[in-house]
Amino acid sequence: MGSGAACELARSRLSVGLIDQAPLPNPQGASIDHSKVFRFAYPDPFYVKMAVDSLRLWRELEQETGAQLMTHSGLVLLAKGHGSFETQSYNALRSIDLDAELLDNRAFASRFPQFNADAFAFAVYDPSGLILHADSCVRAMLDLARRLGVSILEGLRIESFSRSTSGRIELRTCGGERFDCAKLLLASGPWTRELIPQLSATLTTTRQEVVYFEPRSEIADKFKPPRFPMFIELSSGFYGFPVHHKGAMKIANHHKGIQVDPYSFDSTVGDDFIDRCRAFFSEVIPALANARVAESRVCIYNNTPDDDFIIDWHPELENVLIATGFSGHGFKFGSVVGRIAGQLLVSGRSSYDIERLRLSRIGGLNEVTK
Repeated sequence: MGSGAACELARSRLSVGLIDQAPLPNPQGASIDHSKVFRFAYPDPFYVKMAVDSLRLWRELEQETGAQLMTHSGLVLLAKGHGSFETQSYNALRSIDLDAELLDNRAFASRFPQFNADAFAFAVYDPSGLILHADSCVRAMLDLARRLGVSILEGLRIESFSRSTSGRIELRTCGGERFDCAKLLLASGPWTRELIPQLSATLTTTRQEVVYFEPRSEIADKFKPPRFPMFIELSSGFYGFPVHHKGAMKIANHHKGIQVDPYSFDSTVGDDFIDRCRAFFSEVIPALANARVAESRVCIYNNTPDDDFIIDWHPELENVLIATGFSGHGFKFGSVVGRIAGQLLVSGRSSYDIERLRLSRIGGLNEVTK
């Protein structure tokens, strides 16, 4: 979100600095992995429309940088029972004339026989589904930001910020360095709770495990896009990707993990989670049940209570904008959130209606009067 906003601001010929506590892309950042899901499929037209704009901006970034940032795969929502999330997503897509298919389990499994038709009741197919190559996306934004003149300062951990006597915003690092600016964007992910104590009771940081499995060589082609789509099965929380990284496909679980300190957490994926992945495969995608583990990692979510984002001004300091709480589904919106933040910082207004993302929806926090 920060690098996207830096690019937007630099295009306006402003003097822009991007500061991070780690080398960029930050290996501990919630936005970093080989892949993230891009989909239009949401039960809420608010996010569907935002995703449409976000995809347009990702494609513009591809053209501007020459980097391959996405791979088309399609995405399927697998529904057990009545599947209200899945049917609402289908209806939201169709309400704004986007392509989507509602398929019974047999019709879907005949198209994608890798799935066990008996494991779900019906499916919603979203042909817009794309694998966003997350690390490449962030690097492309950073490279563009540098070309546009952004000063990128790495390895500097911001300890605090406040209004200076001159009315500007002063930042202080743990090492004693000081910076000041006219306006500040805090896109600090799971570290926001420390920088903004007012949000410490609102935001939670959770530990999420990710595993890359390598299908047997004789069946690997069946699990490459577009023959195999990304999938989300909401009742169990599991979601996954086709083969896309060194011969491996990815699976993770969107249900919130245990709460952790983002500066200190166990980064080893447990055998119990790998066993849960295999149990899911045994039921839903049987050919992957004995696939080899090629890689595993732990990522972190920065969550709001309602899973809606926060994009709003600091409750006490004017000219400090907060973009946080992306709750495990925000990466796909990185391009459009960068634009929204840039608009707000330049003019105080955005062309997007983001009223629902304001702090006023969260009890106990007062808004700054603009």
